Amino acid sequence: MATTRVTMKQCLVGKVGARRMARTHTNTNTSNTNTSNGVSRRVVVPRDMRVRGYPAYQEEPEPEPKIWPDPDFIEEVMAAFPDKGVANVEEGRCLYEEGYQYLDVRSVPEVESDGQTPRAVNIPLIDTVRKWNLSVSPAELEVTQTANPKFMDQIKEAFPDKDTPILVVCSDGTQRAIQVLMLLDAEGYTNIVGLKGGFIEWNFFFKPYPKQNRIERRGQTVKYSTVYTADGDALGVHTTGAGFTPVDKVDMHIDSVDMQTWIKWEDAVKASA
Repeated sequence: MATTRVTMKQCLVGKVGARRMARTHTNTNTSNTNTSNGVSRRVVVPRDMRVRGYPAYQEEPEPEPKIWPDPDFIEEVMAAFPDKGVANVEEGRCLYEEGYQYLDVRSVPEVESDGQTPRAVNIPLIDTVRKWNLSVSPAELEVTQTANPKFMDQIKEAFPDKDTPILVVCSDGTQRAIQVLMLLDAEGYTNIVGLKGGFIEWNFFFKPYPKQNRIERRGQTVKYSTVYTADGDALGVHTTGAGFTPVDKVDMHIDSVDMQTWIKWEDAVKASA
């Protein structure tokens, strides 16, 4: 059993960082021009300039990335897995819709606070107890971790057929998901895939509706509202989908960012035996 501490400031910094998914890039060409005194200086010329005498050079636009539910993309994904091993969220959505079991190995407090994908099978690899320590300033979130000793037994009960296609998901697709993939492989499971970015990345693109047993891509139903308190430089129109990525607003909070160093399940189980 292990206890980690995260300050409120660290949580908030991590929360802000997780939301900065869009980046702006300056689309420019640079060239060197000699001045009269022989000193070379860098001149920045926008690529989208269209003036007489300027070379008519244009980069070919990059093709739009394939996403679910493109039939050709689905066919490519199903042919590539499980051999490819790790799926991004778009590939993971294809696998999920085409019959892969969504194995969520996050702890119960994470599922309760951050949400869960419909039809997911939740078997925690590590159990946690969370408590805010308000006796210190700033307050610290204390998380006590305990390896779930029945994890493999619960896996075998949920998936008795070792050929079952399984998509392994933890919070961020790293520490716990890797442990689980290794455990399942050692147990003889043959069709196992890890989800890159885990539930945090999945939830950024897809909004779950557990009661309706469905999920939707964020940004499909963008809501606009007029803000009458906007100053003179603003249009006064705001949308939850503002930005450069095809996603809608995500209800981010402290528990949406995994800042934990997770214990090694196998070592913890052996130590407690």
